[in-house]
Amino acid sequence: MYYYPDSHFEDFSQNSSPELSDPSLSCAQGHRPSLILQTQEGGCICLLCFSNLISNPSSPTFQVSYALSQLSHAICQPDFLQNLLTFHVHIIMSPLVQCLSSFDDEPIAVQIIDLIFELCNTAGDSSVFGEFVARIADQLSTSALAWNRRQVYVLHCLGMLLNCEMTNLYAYIKDENSLINNLVNGLQLPSEEIQGEILFVLFKISILQCASEDDEGADLWLTYCPKLLHLSLEVLLKTQSDDVRLNCIALLKVLAQRGFLDKALSSDFSMMGTCEADNFIQITHDGKYGPSLSLLLAEAIKGPLLSSDSRVQIATLDFIFHCLSWEGFSSKHVQVFVEENIVDYIFEVLRLSGTNDQVVSSCILVLHLFSMAGQIFKQKLAIGFTTLVSVLSHVAEVPFHPVQTEVLKLILNGVSNFPGIVSTKQMEEISCVLTAMLRSYINGEMGMLSEAFMSACSIFVALMKFPFSTGTLNLLMSIQEASRYAVLGSLSAYDKDPSQLFHSLYLLRESCAFSHETNSINSSSGMQPSNWVIELCQNHILPWFMMAIKEMEEESILGVLETFHFILAESCDTLGIEFARILLSLSWFHLSFGWLSLYPTEKMKWRVYLIFSSIVDCHLGNGCGQPIRDAASSLPTDPIDMLFLLGQKSVHNQEQFSCQTAVLQILYISSLYNEMIADKKFVLASLEQYIIVNGGDLLYGSSDSLTTIQLMNLYGLYRGLAKQSYQISYSPEAEKIFFQLVVEKDLDLFSVKIHPTSLKWLFQQERIIKPLSCQILQFCRKSSTVKTQNINDRNHCQYINAKDIAELVAVGDNLMAKLLVILLKQFLEEEIQMDDVVLVLNLMSSIICIVPSASDQLYMNDLGSAVQKSCHNLIYSSPQNRILTIRFIFIFLISVQPETLSDDEAWLAVTMTLLDSFILAVAETGWTNESLLLSGVLSMILHHSTHKALGIASIYQPEATNDGKPLVFLLLLNCYYLRSLQAVLPGSVDWQNFLSPSDMIPTFPSMGILCQDFCRLIHSGPPLVKLIASYCLLELFARITNQRNGQQKGIKCTVVFLRTIVAVLEGLVFHSDVRVAMNCGLCLSTILSWEVPGLHKTGFIGTNSWCKVIVEELANSLVAPCSFSQSFMIHHKAAVHIAAALLKLTDVPGWMRSVFDDSCISAIIQNLSPNSVSAEVVLLFRELLHSGFLKSDQITSLSHVFLACRKRIYVDDCRDERTGQQTRKVISLSCDLRDVCEFLIHLVLSESSLGVNSSKTQVANGILSAEVELFLKSLTEDMDV
Repeated sequence: MYYYPDSHFEDFSQNSSPELSDPSLSCAQGHRPSLILQTQEGGCICLLCFSNLISNPSSPTFQVSYALSQLSHAICQPDFLQNLLTFHVHIIMSPLVQCLSSFDDEPIAVQIIDLIFELCNTAGDSSVFGEFVARIADQLSTSALAWNRRQVYVLHCLGMLLNCEMTNLYAYIKDENSLINNLVNGLQLPSEEIQGEILFVLFKISILQCASEDDEGADLWLTYCPKLLHLSLEVLLKTQSDDVRLNCIALLKVLAQRGFLDKALSSDFSMMGTCEADNFIQITHDGKYGPSLSLLLAEAIKGPLLSSDSRVQIATLDFIFHCLSWEGFSSKHVQVFVEENIVDYIFEVLRLSGTNDQVVSSCILVLHLFSMAGQIFKQKLAIGFTTLVSVLSHVAEVPFHPVQTEVLKLILNGVSNFPGIVSTKQMEEISCVLTAMLRSYINGEMGMLSEAFMSACSIFVALMKFPFSTGTLNLLMSIQEASRYAVLGSLSAYDKDPSQLFHSLYLLRESCAFSHETNSINSSSGMQPSNWVIELCQNHILPWFMMAIKEMEEESILGVLETFHFILAESCDTLGIEFARILLSLSWFHLSFGWLSLYPTEKMKWRVYLIFSSIVDCHLGNGCGQPIRDAASSLPTDPIDMLFLLGQKSVHNQEQFSCQTAVLQILYISSLYNEMIADKKFVLASLEQYIIVNGGDLLYGSSDSLTTIQLMNLYGLYRGLAKQSYQISYSPEAEKIFFQLVVEKDLDLFSVKIHPTSLKWLFQQERIIKPLSCQILQFCRKSSTVKTQNINDRNHCQYINAKDIAELVAVGDNLMAKLLVILLKQFLEEEIQMDDVVLVLNLMSSIICIVPSASDQLYMNDLGSAVQKSCHNLIYSSPQNRILTIRFIFIFLISVQPETLSDDEAWLAVTMTLLDSFILAVAETGWTNESLLLSGVLSMILHHSTHKALGIASIYQPEATNDGKPLVFLLLLNCYYLRSLQAVLPGSVDWQNFLSPSDMIPTFPSMGILCQDFCRLIHSGPPLVKLIASYCLLELFARITNQRNGQQKGIKCTVVFLRTIVAVLEGLVFHSDVRVAMNCGLCLSTILSWEVPGLHKTGFIGTNSWCKVIVEELANSLVAPCSFSQSFMIHHKAAVHIAAALLKLTDVPGWMRSVFDDSCISAIIQNLSPNSVSAEVVLLFRELLHSGFLKSDQITSLSHVFLACRKRIYVDDCRDERTGQQTRKVISLSCDLRDVCEFLIHLVLSESSLGVNSSKTQVANGILSAEVELFLKSLTEDMDV
C-alpha cells in the first residue's frame, strides 16, 4: 500500500498532472501511479491499497486504524487534500462507509466518522455530503440488513451528516421506503444505543422530507406512522437513557407538528391497510388504536417528566404543549392525560424546578392549556395550588416574564373555583405579591401585559369574595393599596391600553364595598372607615377624568361614572356624603349636562341622572332621590328643555309631576353649591311660572312638603340674586302666592339646607316676620343641645345649623338679630316660658361662639334691655338658669367690640345686678363655680371700661381663700380692675399707696392687693398664680412710674422695703416661664429707673451684685455663635431690659464697660444678621450708643444691619397684609371655668402695654421697626451734636 523512495521525492512541474512523474513508480501491488498521492513528509499513499485494506473485514484492526490515521494526517496538508478532493475522493467513499459497518471497534468508528466529516467540511460542496448520505442510506436500506452493534456507528454517522446545515440532503436518499422500514423495525431491538441513533436519524429524515415538500414521502411517513409512533412510545416508556428520551421526544414532536400524531389518534385500525397495523392491532385495547395510543402516550411521557436532566423535562413539556395545542387533540385525549395524572407529574416538576426559569415556563404553559379542559383539571389544580403560589413570587419579580400572565390566570382559576383551597396565609401572600407587582408597575420598574393586569385585578376581586376574607385586616390594607396602584397604573396607560381602566375601576368598586364590610365587622375595635377611596378619586381620578374626557370613548366615560355612582350609592354614609360634596364642588351638574350634549344616548342619560339621584340621597336622606330615578327616562338631556317642564300644569298628570319634582331637586342641590345650570333670569322665570300655574295645588292640594320647601328655598335664592343684580324683574303675582304659601303652609323651612342668599332674602321680608319668628323658635326647640347640631350621620348635612344663622346675624342687613332679641324679650316677659328663654339664650350663645362679630349686631338690636331683664330674674332663678345667663353674658362680653358698646342705663343696671349677685354669692356660698364665673364677667366689664364703655363700680376685696382657683380669678379681677381704674378715673388714685405697708388705708376704695402681697405670690405661688401676680405687679409699677413722672415726685417707701422686693424679683429673672421672667426683669428695670436715693448703696448694682451676674451672662451668651435664634432671645429678653436700665442710669456702674468692652461688642455685631435682629437687641445697642460704648466702625456695621432689617420688615408686612384680618378669639359654648380662665389670661397677655408677649409677626415687626427707627434717630442726633 505504501511506497517510500530510497532517496528524495521527485518535484512536480507546475504544468504536470498531480501524478508521480516517473511512470515506473508504483506500489507493491502494482497499482497505477495516478492512484498514489505523495505526502509532505516524503511518503506516498496508494488510495487503492488503502481502500482494499479498510474494506476488508479480515484486516487487522491495528493496520486499519494506522491507515486511517495516516490519511487523516495527510489531508491536513493542502496539496495532498487538493489532489484528493479534485481527482480521487470518490475512490475512498464506499470503502469508508463499508469499513464503518465492518468493524465492531469504537475507536476505528470514531476515526472514520472524523475522516468523513473532515472530507465533507473541507470540500465545501454539498455533493460530498450527499454522496456519503446516499451510500450510508443505501447500506441501511438493504433488505438483507442484519441489525447488530456495528450499525450503531453507521446510524450515528448518518445522523451527524443529516444534522449538518446542507440543503437538499434528502434528495440523496434513493430508497426511502426501505430505509424507513428498516429503521422502524430497528426500534424493536433491545439496545437503547441503537434505538437512540435510529430515533435521531428518523427525526432528521422527517424534517428534511418535510422541507423538501415531497408529497410521496409524506404519504410514506403516514403509512409507517402508526407503527413508528407505537414503537417510539414503547422505547420512551422503557428507556432510562436521557439521550434516547431526547431523540424520541424530538421525533414525536416533529411527527406531531406534521399532523401524523393527530391522524393516528383520530383513526382506528380498520382504516389502516398495512401488515404492520394488522399485526399491531392484536396488542391494542378494544380494537381501537386511538385510545390505546393516548394511554401509551400518557404513560410514556411520565418518565421523561421526572428525568434529572432539565433538557429532557423541557423537551417533554414542549411536546405536551404542542399536543394540547392541536385542534384535533380532543377533550377525550386531554381527559386521558388528566386521568393518567400527567398534571400531577407536571406540578411535581414545577415544585422541584427551583429557579430554573425554562422548566418553570414550560410547566406553566402546559398547565395553562390543561386549564382549558374544564372541571377535570380544576380538581388537579386544587392539589397543585400551593406550588403555583410559590411560583407566583418568582415570575412576579421579572418584568414581562413569559409566563407571568399564565401564572396569574392559573391562580385566578384556583381562587375563583376553589376558595376553600386558599389558606389565610396564602391569601395574604398572594395579595402582597400582586400589590408589589402593581407598585412596580406604576413606579416604572416593570411593565405588565394587559392580560396580566386584568388577571391581577380579578384575583383581588376573587379573594374579596372568600367567606373568611372580610375579617382579615392585613388583606384589607393590601387590597386598598393594590386598588390605588391599579387605578394609577391604568390612568397612566390609558392612551396605550384603555382596557386596563375598566378592570381597575371594577377592582376599586369591589374594594370599596369590601372595605365597608370589613370596617363594619371590626367596628367594635374602634376602627374608622378609611378615606382612601375619596383621596384616590379627588386627587387622581377626577383630575385625570376632567382632562382626558374629550379624548375618551363613551364606554370609558360610562365606566368612570359607574364607579362614581357606586361610591355614592353603596359606600358607607360618611364616604358617600363626602364624595358628593367633592363632585358638587367641581360643578358636577354643569359637567354632566355637557357630557349629555356630547353623548345624548340613553345609557349616558340614565347614568347621569342616577348619579344626580344618589347625590340627592346623600344630601337629603336615603330615598329622597327616588323622583329623579323615576323620571330619568322622561327627563330631557338639555337643561333648558328641563326648565320648560316647570311651566306646565302637573295636576292629574303623575308623569309630569315626577319630572317637575326631579327638576326642582336638581335645581335645589346644584344651587347649594352655587352652580347655575342655566341663566338665573330664566330659572327665576321658570320658578315663577311653576308657582303661578300650580299655585292652587301648592296651597290647597296634597303637594309634597319637602318639594314645597325646596321650591321656597329656590325662589328665595333667585329673588336674592335678582336683588343683587338690579336688572332682573320679578312677578308680583308669584311673590304674592309665595308669601301666602309661607304663611299658610307652616312648613319647617329650616328642615333642609338653605343657600345663604335665600336665607338672607327670606329674613329681609317684613311681610312674613311672624312665620319667620315661628321658624326661629322651631329651630331653637329642635336644636336644644349642642350635640344635635353636630350629629355625624348620613342626613346631618340636610339641616340648617347655628352656623348659618350666625353668619346671617353677623351680616346685619336682615331681621335675624332683631327677631332673636324680640323672642328673648317676649319669653322673659312671659315668665311661664322659661324653657324657651333657655333655648333662645343657648342659640344666641352658639351664634356668638361661631361668629363673634354677631354680638355687635345683637347689641345694636337692643340686646341690653333683654339682658337687663334676664339679670333682674337672676337672683330668683334656678342655679342652672343663673349659670346659663351668666355664661351668655360672659360669651357676649368677650366677643363684642368695645367700640360697639356704650354707657347706656341698661348695661349699668346689668353691672350693678351682677356685682350684687357676686357679693351675695361669695358671702353665702363662698367661691363656687357661679361666683368664679361672675368674677370673670366682672373682669370683662372692667376690661371694656378701659375703652370708655359700660362704666365701672367700686369693688371691695372679698375674703381670702386657700383655694388656688378663686385666687387666680381674684388676681385676674384685680388686674382688670387696675386697668379700668386708670382708664375711667385717671388721677383719682395715689398709686404709691400700693407700696405702703398692709396697715395703711388706701385713699380710694379699691381692691387693696399691695405690692408686697404680689411679691409673696410671685415667690411662693403655683405657676399660674406667679404669672398673673407678675402682671399685676408690672401694672402697678407702670402706674407708679407714670404718676411719678407726671407729678415729679419721689418714691414714698423705705429702701429696706424696696430692697426686699428687689431680692424677690432678682431670683426670678431666669425663671423657666419666660413670661414670669420677663415681667420680673421689667419690674427690676422699672425700680432701677426710679433711682431711689440710698438703694444703690445697698449693693443692688455693685461689683458683686446679682445685676452684674445677669449682665455678664447676657454678654457671654450674645458673643457665642448662632446666639440670635428666636428661642435664644426669648430667654434673654429680661436680661436685655435690665442691662438697658443700667445704661440709662445717671451714674452707669463702672463694671459695665468691662463687660461690654470693644471685643465683646464687635463679636456681638459679627453674629448679627438682618433676619436675627430683635427689638431687644436694638434697644441694647441704642442704650450702648447713648452711653458712648460704641465706636464709629461698630456704629457703621450696626447701621447696615438695621437698615437691611427694616427692609425685611417691610417685605414681611406686605406679605402679611395679603393674609387677611385676624379672627377674634372665641370660647367654647360650655364656658368651662378652665376656658374662662384661659381667655382672661390671654386677654391680659395680648393687651400688655409693653407688648412683651406679642408673638404675632405683625406685632413683633411693629415693635422691632419702632426700635430701629429710634436707634437711627438717636444716631442722627448724636451726629448733629
